[in-house]
Amino acid sequence: MYRPDEIVVNKDVLDDPITQHILECCASVPVRIVKTNLSNDIIAASELLSSASSMADRIAAGKRVLALVTTVGDIDLFEMPDPRMGCPHFMKLVTASNGCPFRCSWCFLRGTYRARQPYMAVHVRYDKLLERILCILRRSSETVLFNMGELQDGLALEHLICAAQTLIPFFGDLPNGRLFLLTKSDNVDAILRLRHGGHTTVAWSLNAPEVSREFEIGAPSFEQRIRAAQRVQEAGYPLRLRLDPIVPLPGWRELYASTIQEIFRRFTPERITLGTLRFEEEWYRNRCKHLNPQSPGCRLLDEMAQMEPMLPPMEVPTGQKDKQGRPKTKVSVGKHSYPESLRVEIFRFAIDEIRRHFDGPIALCKETVPVWQAVGLDPHRCQCVCQYGRADIVRQTTGDRR
Repeated sequence: MYRPDEIVVNKDVLDDPITQHILECCASVPVRIVKTNLSNDIIAASELLSSASSMADRIAAGKRVLALVTTVGDIDLFEMPDPRMGCPHFMKLVTASNGCPFRCSWCFLRGTYRARQPYMAVHVRYDKLLERILCILRRSSETVLFNMGELQDGLALEHLICAAQTLIPFFGDLPNGRLFLLTKSDNVDAILRLRHGGHTTVAWSLNAPEVSREFEIGAPSFEQRIRAAQRVQEAGYPLRLRLDPIVPLPGWRELYASTIQEIFRRFTPERITLGTLRFEEEWYRNRCKHLNPQSPGCRLLDEMAQMEPMLPPMEVPTGQKDKQGRPKTKVSVGKHSYPESLRVEIFRFAIDEIRRHFDGPIALCKETVPVWQAVGLDPHRCQCVCQYGRADIVRQTTGDRR
């Protein structure tokens, strides 16, 4: 299980019970004390981060540093900035920003946090977070699912940060609140005996074993994840699956056919979401800074060489305002990925293989509506793993967001 090489603590949370638990579990790990949550102060206090010279080095060093901060965990509505991308919105819950110790070559967090905030920031004030969740649910007449898997791995740090152990029993008592954990981890021991009431769904991100070994660096193996998923399902949790990103390396059909067969030999998920390899504009533009020919997973650069924008350029809002208070915009091409014809071929193959074993809901992750339609899926009834019920992607991509 993960253990940091350095811990940076804001002095104002030294007495927090989660801080104390982390420090007790990591008694021999160097601890640096800071007075602010500013990334420049945290980086300057960390010997590992301050000595890194390049973006790639600092990102790598950040996987070894935990920063315990005073800010309350983030809860906000995630919406794709480009409405042409088929993705239903969801409520994002973050207890650890950039909170994943694995070093997957394609991880979008490299582009999200980059060298500016490369460390894993744990928001330890869980009492305040629970208050915010209750406030949101009191204002809602519908059931709300909170996704703890967008900016962190839902379980990889659990032995240290105890977030799931705090949230799962809490959600178990809520009539209109649900928790969603997405993980590549096998760190499940602490949640198996919790009182969850079926209100927490756990989803595993899986890939073909050969692909995982090459690109999902530091993550548990396919077999370890499968065993963990079986244990969680036996404990009564609703279980879902992401097969994402599918990478069309030589022999990919055989690789993924055998992977899908083995998954269904071992367990049956409620829902499945599929995705192909895709990158944000910034990640794609800086790919040679993230990956070099000597780095693990460097074959990813060869895959990226055949990629292209998923959509024509279009101005989209950034969610920020300029000095005059006017909304800022940027030019979006959706994401960079394989040509549409190849994505359709990949999805059709995967869906056909899955349908040999499973007749439940299948969705596509952050994909265009024409691709949904080309592979025979209904964008009016998206049942992605991150949704409590279903969403209408076509309505959302035309600007009518529910």
